[in-house]
Formats: sequence, structure tokens, C-alpha cells
Amino acid sequence: GISWNEIIVVGPTQMAVDMGYVANNGATVGLTLPLLAAFGSVIWIVGKGAGGWQAQQNAGQTIINGAVSTTVGVGGTLTSSEPSATAYLLCITANTTWKVISTTGNLISV
Repeated sequence: GISWNEIIVVGPTQMAVDMGYVANNGATVGLTLPLLAAFGSVIWIVGKGAGGWQAQQNAGQTIINGAVSTTVGVGGTLTSSEPSATAYLLCITANTTWKVISTTGNLISV
């Protein structure tokens, strides 16, 4: 099963594979993708606080959300546009490529 962590700091907080994160702050909570992730690893992100959340990338990483991909590397982000938005991410290429396979709310890819 998935273990859950409530993140109450703005961050950034380093995420780990096969974990769930509840972002709970009045400001946007920064959550950084794991540096190492095997194909098939997952991450859940759930918004709770008023500030929502932002998934931040490391060098060489990208997140695919539908037909849109984030900018490759540290400048790329996936951000909740509503505080309670959720995203379920699947690693489809080890260490580098994540795919949003389920979401609630709208997500902004940069």
C-alpha cells in the first residue's frame, strides 16, 4: 500500500517513490520528484491547504499531462490550479519521465 505524508511546509520537499503527499499550507507547497525512480513507480499528490501544490523536477525529468509535457529539467513544473487538485503520477521511463494517469481539478504544465 501507499504510505501518506502531510506536508505543511512550503518546501521544496523531496518526494519518494510509492508514497502519497497531502499538501497543506496557505502558500503553494513545493514537492520535488525523486531523483531515482524505477519504471512503474507511483506518486500521489493531494491538495488540502489553500495554497495548492507544485511538482518540481530535477535535471532531465519531465511530466506528461495528457497531450502536454512540462519543460525538461529543473525549470519544468506541474502546478495545481485549485487548492484541492490531485494527481496520480506513474514513472514510465526510469528516473526521467512521469505520466499523470489520474487527476481531479486542473493542472498547469510549465
